[in-house]
Amino acid sequence: KAMSLAHRAIVLAACVQAGLGLRLPRFPPTTAGGLQSRREAVGAAATLGLGLLASPPRAASASLDPSDLSRFKKALEGVDYLLNNWEKETQECTTSGNGECKDTPDKVRYYFGLRTTDHPLFGLDKLFAKATDRLPDDVDFEAWIETSEGLSSQISKINELSYTSSFGEYNPGGGKELVRKYLLLTKEQVVLAKGSLETIVSMLKI
Repeated sequence: KAMSLAHRAIVLAACVQAGLGLRLPRFPPTTAGGLQSRREAVGAAATLGLGLLASPPRAASASLDPSDLSRFKKALEGVDYLLNNWEKETQECTTSGNGECKDTPDKVRYYFGLRTTDHPLFGLDKLFAKATDRLPDDVDFEAWIETSEGLSSQISKINELSYTSSFGEYNPGGGKELVRKYLLLTKEQVVLAKGSLETIVSMLKI
């Protein structure tokens, strides 16, 4: 099991790498074989896969306690707010009185720890590693792996889609319609990420 989980960690990292255009670090051949438990395998998945997500320098994450698992719940509350106020949070309207609004998709990235160092999901790799160590005994490990991989993939897609949407108007063949298209695709991933966070909060009983 540990071997297969470690392999999935490497695949997950490759997916994140492809989405964000990052270079995948090389690991010694013994990395996968050295995993002695399923918890270590999942911890490796969290560190390897989630650690590749775009984030500010590591030193800035010291203010966030990786043992504070309530950060998942706080992040979920933020995502709930985003979805309940989607138009307000993803648009900027002029004050000239003509009612014109412009999509601002990059704001979505803030709600997933991709813009600031004080967001609950900043340093998600360390948070997941701690959460894995403190999983209740009755948690289905396979479900935990699937959910953590899912959230990682969703955040990666949110990062890519919202960023692409921000410049869609200036790309060849682009325009406001293209910006809106990518913004709607981003929203689909936000809805999926909300589901993943809900599952995580339920599993951790927080």
